[in-house]
Amino acid sequence: MKNYRWIRGSLAALFLMALTMNVFSAGLMVTRAFTGAWDQVNQESQGLNLQVIARADGSNAAVAYWYTYGNDRKSAWYVGMGEIVDDHVNFELYHSNDVGFMQNGQPGNDSVESIGTMTMSFHDCNSGTVTFDTSLDEVGHGSFEIGRLTDIKNMHCSGGISDNMDGMSMYGEQRIDLLSARDGITGSGHARFEAYSGHSAFEVNTEGLADGSYHLYVGDEDRGTFEVVAGMGELEFASPAESNKPLLTFDPRGMQIRVHDEAGAVLSSFDGTFEEEYHGHDGDNDHMYDCDNDMGGMGGMGGMGGGHGMDDCVEDGDAIEIDMDMTSTGQISGARGEAEWEMTTNHIRFSVEIDNVPAGSYPLMVGGNEVGIIEAHEMMHSGIYGRIMFRDPQTYGGYHLDFDPRSQTIEVMQQGGGVILTVDFPEE
Repeated sequence: MKNYRWIRGSLAALFLMALTMNVFSAGLMVTRAFTGAWDQVNQESQGLNLQVIARADGSNAAVAYWYTYGNDRKSAWYVGMGEIVDDHVNFELYHSNDVGFMQNGQPGNDSVESIGTMTMSFHDCNSGTVTFDTSLDEVGHGSFEIGRLTDIKNMHCSGGISDNMDGMSMYGEQRIDLLSARDGITGSGHARFEAYSGHSAFEVNTEGLADGSYHLYVGDEDRGTFEVVAGMGELEFASPAESNKPLLTFDPRGMQIRVHDEAGAVLSSFDGTFEEEYHGHDGDNDHMYDCDNDMGGMGGMGGMGGGHGMDDCVEDGDAIEIDMDMTSTGQISGARGEAEWEMTTNHIRFSVEIDNVPAGSYPLMVGGNEVGIIEAHEMMHSGIYGRIMFRDPQTYGGYHLDFDPRSQTIEVMQQGGGVILTVDFPEE
C-alpha cells in the first residue's frame, strides 16, 4: 500500500456533479455502487476511499482507506475492514507503525495493529456520516460528514438490490404460492420476484382475507404493512424505486414469506422459496428499449419501434401500469385471468396470468394474432396457475415484446379453439 495525500481541490467539480445524482430519503442498503472516493466536506484535503467487495462465499464486505494527517502535519492513513449492515458499514480500524519509505516487504504483519472502530452511515447515495473511536491519543474519537467525489463508470446508484446484480446475467422471474397458515383462514395469495441487470421487483398479492392491516414478513424481518380492502391486498417493492413502490433493499430469495395479522401468520410460503441461483445470459443486444433515441417508436435498434408508436416514455423513477381482470366466457367454470402492461424508464413488460383452469396449454391471442402459449401447471402446494411474460429488452424466462397490446382485444383460448377469457385492453 502507498501513502497518498488527499487531493480535494482537483475533484471539487466531480463532487458537484455527484450531488445532481438520484437522492432519496427512504431506507437504503450499501451496495457496490457506493464504491468510490468520499470527501470530508468540512475538513481540508481529507477523506476516504471505499471499496465494496465480494468474499469467496459470495457475501459482501467493505474496505475503507482513510486519508488524513498526524500531529506532525504529515500525511497519515488508516485502513478499515468492514461488515455491511443495511445503510452502514461497521469497520475495524488498523494502522501501520514504523514503516519506512520503500521499505522491503517482510513476512507477517507485525507492523499492522488494530486501533479501534469506525462506522460509515449513509443518508443517500451521495452523503453520509462517519463516526470513529480509537485508542490513539492524536486521533481519539469523533465524527465528520462525507460527500461523494467519484463513482463507478456507467454505474447508477439506487441504494437497492439491483445495484448488485451481475451486468452480464439475466436472473428471470419466479412465483410462489402463499397458503393458509392457521385454522379459519380461507384467503390465499402469491409472491413474485423479478431480477435482471439494473432492475429488481418483489410483490405480494393476497385475496380472500378479512379487510384490515397486515404485516409482510420476509424471513424473520417485518418488511412493511399493507391494507386489504374488499378482500384484496398488495405490497410492491422495486429497485430502483418507482412511484408508489418502496425501494427494495432486501433479497427475498431463499426466505420464507409470511403475511401476519395481530394474532400471527395468516398466509405462508412454508417450504416454498425463491431460488438463489441465476442464469447466465449475454442480454438482448438486437432489441434494446431506448427512451432517449430520436428514431421514433421504442428504439432505433429494431426493438419495439416498427410503427407501434410506443414512444411515450416516462420520467426517471416513474412507471405507467395498466392492470385489467379478464372476463370468463363460461367455457371453463371459474376460470380467472389478468393482463398487465408496465412501462418504466428502462423496460416495457406485458404479462397475462391465468388460474382456476385445468393443467394444459392455452394459446394467447392479441388483436387476433397468436403471440404465445400459456402453460398452466399445478403449483408446489395446490392450485393450477399459468403465466406468460413479454419484455423489451428481453429477459431470461420471458419472450421479446415486439407488439403493442394496448387498444387490442386479448383472448386466452382452449387448444383446438374457443375463447375462455377475454378483455378489451385500454390505451391507458
